[in-house]
Amino acid sequence: MTGSPHRPAVAPDVVDRFSARARTSPDDVAVVDGAASVTYGELAAASAAVAAALAAEGLAAEDVVPVVLGRGTALIATLLGVLEAGAAFACLDPATPRARFDMLLADSGARLVLTDAAGTTTLTPCAVPTLDVSTLLRGGGDRVGGAAPAERGSLAYLLYTSGSTGRPKPVAVGRTALSHHAEAVARALALTPRDRVLQFAGPGFDVLLEEVFPTLSAGGAVVVAPTPVPPPAELEALLASAGVTIVNVPTPYWEEWVADLVRRPRPLPPALRLAVIGSDRGLGVTLRRWAERTDVPVVNAYGLTETTITSTLQFFAPAEPVDDGPLPIGLPLDGTEVHLLDGHGAAVADGAVGELYIGGPQVALGYHGMPLETEARFVPDTTTGRAGARLFRTGDLAQRRPDGALQLLGRVYDQVKIRGQRVEPGEVTAALLAHPGVHRAHTRVVGDGTSRGLLGYVVLSDAAVTEAELRTHLAETLPAVMVPARVVALPEIPLTPNGKVDGAALPDPPAAPTSGTAARTDLEALVASVWQDVLDLPSVGLDDSFFDVGGHSVLLVRVQSLLSGQLGRAVPGVALFEHYTVRRLARYLEGTTDDDGGSTDAGVAVPVGSAGPALRGPRGGRRRRAAAAAVDGSAGAHDDHV
Repeated sequence: MTGSPHRPAVAPDVVDRFSARARTSPDDVAVVDGAASVTYGELAAASAAVAAALAAEGLAAEDVVPVVLGRGTALIATLLGVLEAGAAFACLDPATPRARFDMLLADSGARLVLTDAAGTTTLTPCAVPTLDVSTLLRGGGDRVGGAAPAERGSLAYLLYTSGSTGRPKPVAVGRTALSHHAEAVARALALTPRDRVLQFAGPGFDVLLEEVFPTLSAGGAVVVAPTPVPPPAELEALLASAGVTIVNVPTPYWEEWVADLVRRPRPLPPALRLAVIGSDRGLGVTLRRWAERTDVPVVNAYGLTETTITSTLQFFAPAEPVDDGPLPIGLPLDGTEVHLLDGHGAAVADGAVGELYIGGPQVALGYHGMPLETEARFVPDTTTGRAGARLFRTGDLAQRRPDGALQLLGRVYDQVKIRGQRVEPGEVTAALLAHPGVHRAHTRVVGDGTSRGLLGYVVLSDAAVTEAELRTHLAETLPAVMVPARVVALPEIPLTPNGKVDGAALPDPPAAPTSGTAARTDLEALVASVWQDVLDLPSVGLDDSFFDVGGHSVLLVRVQSLLSGQLGRAVPGVALFEHYTVRRLARYLEGTTDDDGGSTDAGVAVPVGSAGPALRGPRGGRRRRAAAAAVDGSAGAHDDHV
């Protein structure tokens, strides 16, 4: 099955498309970032300044340039500038743990890092020079020529995904793939210069690129979401004020949005014409609840980093009849090929289950510097007979429905999605084994939906090692979503007779320890009750961190909705990140918290596993950014739609 063949043989390069828009419509708005609006002409000048600086440093085609910036105009201009210089970017979240950043930096072979003033400070010392792009962007100036454009088919970016060996896998995506993706998505979503598209995904998640490049190619405007992304009711205010027409959000966030609309019915902003969901499985029952409250159509997106973000789309008209179960992932984008093959590489019969293979110009170049892994997953295309054509083995099992749409059924491999992010449990196990006090380890997935998470099991070689120490160790090298909620020490890992881990024999972890301090006021009791409901806990203490007792940013959306409903007033979403204990949040709600967060619980530790050492910002800022990353990219990314 393939998308419409009516497309150019080679899509125009994304930089060429953007430059053409900047020349013909320089005064049109390209980016809305808070109170600031940036025109195409201004964005072109900013990207040209970045490209010129890279050219002056001698960077060009195939050079990889890490970009460490948060959401905003600077990030968009920098990505354009790197591509304009002919180089490739590796977009890294500023909340990346420092040890992981150093590993990725060495892996990329980079000679320069682009960041801002805060990043320049916190990345010191750094193995390679850093360049503060804010100084370039403040300079403005006329659009100037930088390095010669890269040849089509050369590297556009690296994006790191979870790897079972403990080493993240750098997916190398070419410019041809990125350009084809931008054109195909713009056509599929019918983007026009009148569209304003929300930029929701966090840095390091490739859905960000889907929000930016198709929009700019079509002459629309990118509307940057604040950091952290607010709960749905607050996000709606931004959508309304900025006239956003399209949102692309992780399915877990959409599910909480629907639940909030059920609890607090209200109309959605009038300009909104399309809601794209992805990064996790969506259900028909949720779609029906959405359709009962709004006529905004929903699009279910599926794809992987290795096939350049989105490969298939399923459009649902308002009130379209659907089953309660998982939503179909639909039909391929223009030019994308999808095949269902059996274990011998032969096509399965209609309606039969097969492994999903994806081909076409959006297939990535491979895993950067990992030829064996590339050979295993990027295989010759034997279905078409085209010389040199390749297919990517997704590891997903699917079947074709009578209407032609694809339906996902499960996984061939051990890889899972947690809050929309792709996770290899083996990478977590490898990180546990890297601790000198751990002799054996295993990681398993528990729960479902927004409650899905990881549990770690260890056999200790040093009985003095504590659970908190292990989770701190993991938080230094892994993204927050990959740090298990609990790490359980066992005398041995149970095995089956054939020597494999016996998952059924692994015990449930004991209840998470709490501070033991009970609520003293009605407001503290209310906050504690909401936490217990959302986290399914019998009790919480006044000084327990929300993130240490099983919470994460998607669940904070539910907390915000419940508290706002019970209090009869809006509770700002950012306050839930700032005030992460029952005591602190209750004091904030009653108006007695100091501006700096108060000192009533100054001894409460940074939530282990929800933040960890990061690249920038004060302690509280690191915590908020790392915790928010789960909702920002689940986007995404991690990076994949499902």
